[in-house]
Amino acid sequence: MSYTLTLLGIGTIHLLAAMSPGPAFVVVTRVSAGQTRRAALAAALGCASAALVWALAASLGMHLLLTEAAWLYGTLRLAGGAYLVWLGIQSWRHAKSPLAPAEAKTSGFGGWRAWRLGFSVNIANPKVIVFFGSIFVALFAPETPLWVRVAALAIVAVNESLWFCCVALVFSARPVQAAYRRLKLWIERVMGSAMILFGVRLIASLRA
Repeated sequence: MSYTLTLLGIGTIHLLAAMSPGPAFVVVTRVSAGQTRRAALAAALGCASAALVWALAASLGMHLLLTEAAWLYGTLRLAGGAYLVWLGIQSWRHAKSPLAPAEAKTSGFGGWRAWRLGFSVNIANPKVIVFFGSIFVALFAPETPLWVRVAALAIVAVNESLWFCCVALVFSARPVQAAYRRLKLWIERVMGSAMILFGVRLIASLRA
């Protein structure tokens, strides 16, 4: 298999995985619908940054360490699951709180805070490193050149950034935000429930 086909396969598989619903998608849509477009794009880039960190770790062989050290992987899953559950509970708690005016939103939920939220949610899911590890093990031979591995990381970064930025742009549109304001209570509860479900599933997988 040529390196071009290898990179094409990685790009296709990863893009499909990035587009599948998960905690990162929930967070980006929530920030996009309820905050400024700047905050939405920052949250999107935060999620992409975390995915790139896990991809880099997988390329360096960290997924093998997690496979061998079951207790470490279990600890990461437990911590990540607990964090997602906490975010879901916070969403339920604040579901009835009215949205702040646009000026207050800009200063109260800036780009740095939104980036940290997106990053922390995606970095809290250690299953991502298993996904990247399985791709790299399946498609990379030991003699694969360094430039191919670097190109794969670049593809991951581009896929994640483009997808989540597209989500941010769509859900930060004014009609979507207007609908969000009308249905905030139920949207927050649904998204909070989704976060709790993702967290519980992550924790429950410890028994598998």
